[in-house]
Amino acid sequence: MKTLYKNVTVYSENDSYKADILVDGTDIADVGADLNCDADLIYDCTGLAALPALCDIHVHFRDPGQTYKEDVITGCAAAAAGGFTAVCCMPNTKPVCDSVETARYIMDKAAPTGVKVYPVCAVTKGMNGEELADQDEYAKAGIKMISDDGRPVENAEFMRKALEKSKESGLLVASHCEDLAIINGGIMHKGEISEKLGVKGMDRASEDSITAREIALADSCGARIHICHVSTKGSIGIIRDAKKRGIKVTCETAPHYMMFTHEKLLARDADYRMNPPLREEEDRRAVLEGVLDGTVDCIVTDHAPHSPEEKADFEKAPNGIVGLETSFAATLTALYHTGKVPVTKIVTLMSAEPRRLIGVKEAVIEKGAPAEFIIADLDKEWTVDPDKFKSKSRNTVFKGEKLRGKVLITVSQGKVIYEYPSAVKRSDRMSFDRLIEKIIETQNPTVVGLDPKLEYIPEYIKEKCAAKHGAGLKAAAAALYKFNKGIIDAVCDIVPAVKPQAAYYEMYGYYGVKALYKTIKYAQSKGMYVIVDGKRNDIGATMDAYSAAYLGSTEVYGERIAPFGADALTVNGYLGTDGIEPALKTGGSIFVLVKTSNKSSGELQDRRLCDGKTIYETMGDMCEKWGEKYMGSYGYSAVGAVVGATYPAMLAEMREKLPHTFFLVPGYGAQGGGAEGVAKGFDENGLGAIVNSSRAIMCAYKKEGCDEHDYAGAARREALRMKEDITSHIPAIKAPSQDK
Repeated sequence: MKTLYKNVTVYSENDSYKADILVDGTDIADVGADLNCDADLIYDCTGLAALPALCDIHVHFRDPGQTYKEDVITGCAAAAAGGFTAVCCMPNTKPVCDSVETARYIMDKAAPTGVKVYPVCAVTKGMNGEELADQDEYAKAGIKMISDDGRPVENAEFMRKALEKSKESGLLVASHCEDLAIINGGIMHKGEISEKLGVKGMDRASEDSITAREIALADSCGARIHICHVSTKGSIGIIRDAKKRGIKVTCETAPHYMMFTHEKLLARDADYRMNPPLREEEDRRAVLEGVLDGTVDCIVTDHAPHSPEEKADFEKAPNGIVGLETSFAATLTALYHTGKVPVTKIVTLMSAEPRRLIGVKEAVIEKGAPAEFIIADLDKEWTVDPDKFKSKSRNTVFKGEKLRGKVLITVSQGKVIYEYPSAVKRSDRMSFDRLIEKIIETQNPTVVGLDPKLEYIPEYIKEKCAAKHGAGLKAAAAALYKFNKGIIDAVCDIVPAVKPQAAYYEMYGYYGVKALYKTIKYAQSKGMYVIVDGKRNDIGATMDAYSAAYLGSTEVYGERIAPFGADALTVNGYLGTDGIEPALKTGGSIFVLVKTSNKSSGELQDRRLCDGKTIYETMGDMCEKWGEKYMGSYGYSAVGAVVGATYPAMLAEMREKLPHTFFLVPGYGAQGGGAEGVAKGFDENGLGAIVNSSRAIMCAYKKEGCDEHDYAGAARREALRMKEDITSHIPAIKAPSQDK
C-alpha cells in the first residue's frame, strides 16, 4: 500500500523543510516537493509537522502481574497515541523482569502493536540487591538496558560490579538514585509544603548522594552510567560537572520536573505524587537549565499507571503518574512555545538521543528509511482529559491543563498505528470516493452480482471448457471465468461495479478461487469497481489475514503483494471493532451486514436490546462510529452497510440515521425488492447507495428466451432496464458539495 503525506514540514535534528513523504509498504519510498504518484491514501498535511517517531526509555507497563493498572497492549496504545514507536519497560513487574523468559513474554505481547518494546531487565535477581543477574544472557536475548528502577541497588559494591560487567556485555546500566535510609517513608519533597501538610518529606540529599555515588563508581571502572528521572538542582550540578570531567554519565528528566513544583501538592491530590517528587522552584529552574545546556540527554515520561482506587488516599497512595499521552505536548509547551528551543532540539531529546543511548537505529525521515514518524499539529491547543486516555489509568499531573501541540498520526513500519479522529484531511482512493465517481460517470447506481452457478452458464461455454480441461473442477472454474468475462465486457461502460460472491468460486476449490482472482483483475482492467461479497470476519491476526487477502497486501520474501486486491469487501460486524479495524487499516472499504434481505433476518436483527434499539439499528450506529476517521471527499466513510431492498421502511429509517454510511442494497428483483422501495436508500444527490442484481442479469438470456450465445447482450439489456427503473425513482445523480 502506498500512502502520501502532502505538504508537511519535515524536521530532523539539524534541519526543517517542506516536502511530501511517500510511504510504500514498510519504508519511505521518497521525500521531496510535489511528489506525484498513484497513492492509495493521501493525507493533506498542510500546516502540520512530521518528526521522527518518539522513543521513551523509561516506562512502566505493569505486565506481568499488575495488569489491572496497565498491560503491554494498553501501554503500547498509549505510547502510539503519544507518538512513541519505541519504549523501554522497567523491570519492577510481578514477577520481576530478571529473566530472558519474562523479557520475551513482554516483547512477544508487544509485537503486533507496532510499538517496539525493549524490556529493561533487573540488575539484581528479584531486584533484592543480593545477587547480580546474568548480563551475558540478557545481551544474547537483545536486552539493551538494565536497572533496578523503582528502587536503588543499595549495595555500592554490587553496583560497581554490575558497572564493571556492563563494559563487557554492552548493556546500559540505569540507576534510580534514592537513598532509602534518607527517604525513610517520605511521600513528597521535604520542604515548606510538606511541613504545611504535616506529612513526611523526601530530602534532596537522597537523590543527590546516590547520583554522586553512581558517578564515582562509573568513573572508577570506566563504565557508562545513566541517571534516571533527575529532579534536583544538586543532581543537575553533579552530572554537569561529571560530564565536564569526561565521565561517561548520561541522564534523563520528565516534563513535570520542568513545569511544576511541590506547590501542586497543596491540593492533597495523590495524582501529583511521584518518585522523585515535584520539588521547589529552584530545582525546576535547574532542571530546565540542564535541558537547555545539554546536561540532560533526553526526556522520558516515567509512565507509572495506578488504579483510581489506589490513588484515592493522598497519604497512602503509591507514587507515580502516567505520561505517554501528554509528554510531547507538555515538552512543546514548556520548551518550544516559550522560545527556549527549536523543534529540531525536541527531535534530539525525544527521538534520536534516547535511541542512541540504548544502541538502536535512529528514526529518520529519509528516502529508503523505515517509515517511523509522527504527524503533529505543533500549535493545537487542547485541555487534558484523562478519561480520553488509551491507558487504563488516569493518574496524570496534567489533568485539566491546557497544552499546545498534538500528535495526530503515528506511523510505525509504514502503518498508521494511531490516528486522531478526523484531524487530518484524507483522500482515500480505497474509500467509496472512486465508487461514487464511477456512479456519477455512468449515471448508474447499480452493481452486477457475479454469482455464477454452473446452471446459469450457457451450455456451449461449459462444453467447450470440459473438452479442454476434462469434466471436473478445473473445467467448471474455467467456465465461470469465461462467462464472467462476457458479462463484464457487455456492461463495463454502463455499470460502475461488479460484486462476485466468493462462495460461488470457493465451491470449486483451488480452480474456483483462481477464477475469482482473475475475475477481479479483469473487471478492474475494464475500469470497474470490485466488491467481493465474502462476509468475512474474525478477530486479531485472523482478521488481519482476511483483510490482507482481499483488501491489502502480504509480505512475501521481502516484497508486498496484493493477493486479490479488491476495492471493497462485505463483512459481518458481530465480532465488534476487533473484526473491523484490520480491514480499514488496509485502506480498503467494507460493507457491514446491518439489515439483510433474507426472510429470516428478523429472527436476530429485529430483536430489541435493553436500550430499546434493535440489533440492526445498533449495528448501523456502529458503522457510523467506525467510519468517523475514514471519511471520504463526498461525505461518506469507508464503512458501508448492507441494507436489504426487501425492507423499504427500514431502508428509509437507516438512510436518515446513517448520513455518512454508503449502502449496498441486495434483494432487488428476484427477491422481491422494487425500485420505489430501494429509492429510500438514496440521498438528495441520487447517491449514498448502490443496488445489486445478480440472477436477473446473469440469467437474462433465459428470461428473454434468446440464443444462449447472446447471453452477454441480454445481460446488458437487463442492466440498462434496471438502471432506468432505479434512476426514474431517485433524484438526479450529481456530485454533492464537498462540505457534507
